[in-house]
Amino acid sequence: MKILKIIGIALLSLLLIVVIAVTFMSPSAHMERSVVVKAPPAAVFQQLASFENFNKWSPWAKMDPEAKQMIEGPATGVGAKMSWDGPETGKGSQWTVEYEENKRIKNAMAFEGMDGKIFAEFVLEEVPEGTKVVWSYDSDVSQTSYGNASMTKLFNAFVLESMLGKQYEEGLTSLKQIVESTPIQEPAPVEAAADSTANSN
Repeated sequence: MKILKIIGIALLSLLLIVVIAVTFMSPSAHMERSVVVKAPPAAVFQQLASFENFNKWSPWAKMDPEAKQMIEGPATGVGAKMSWDGPETGKGSQWTVEYEENKRIKNAMAFEGMDGKIFAEFVLEEVPEGTKVVWSYDSDVSQTSYGNASMTKLFNAFVLESMLGKQYEEGLTSLKQIVESTPIQEPAPVEAAADSTANSN
C-alpha cells in the first residue's frame, strides 16, 4: 500500500507540473520554412493557388493517400476550401481568406481536437535566382479556454518544429521539383491589327 501511495503522489505531482507548465506556455506560435525556386513567381503561384495542385506536392497527400478529400467553392481565391478525413492526417479543413495573385495566399485552418486561430501563409518574393517561397504557420489560443487550448499549446511546444517543420521542408522540396520540371508557358504573341485604311483607295 505504501508503494501505491508513493506512486499516486508521484503521478499527481507530475500532473500538477504539466498543468502549471501548460498554463505558462505562450498562447501563440510561429514557424516557417523557405525555398528558392528557379522559376518566375507566376509559375510558382499556379501550384499554390489551387487546392487541386496543392495535393500534387503536399506532404500530407503522400503521408495519407487513403484520406477522403472534398474541394469546394471557387477554384482559386478567397472562399476556396478543402476538407479532409484520413487515418493518418485526421479530420480538418483549410480555406483561403486572403489572396494576392503571384504574391501571397493566406489560409485559415481547423483541426479536430485543436482550437484557436490557425493560419498557413505563402509569401512569394522575386529574387535573382527565381522566386523565394516562405511557408509559415501561426496559431493563437489566447481567446480559448484552458482545456481547449492545452492540446494546441502542447502541439506547438513539442511537435511544431520537429514534425510540422520537417513536413513543410518536404512539401517545399516537392513544390520546387514540380515547378522546375514543368515547362513555362509563354503568352501567345498578339497579332498586329490589320490597317483598315490599307485598301480604302
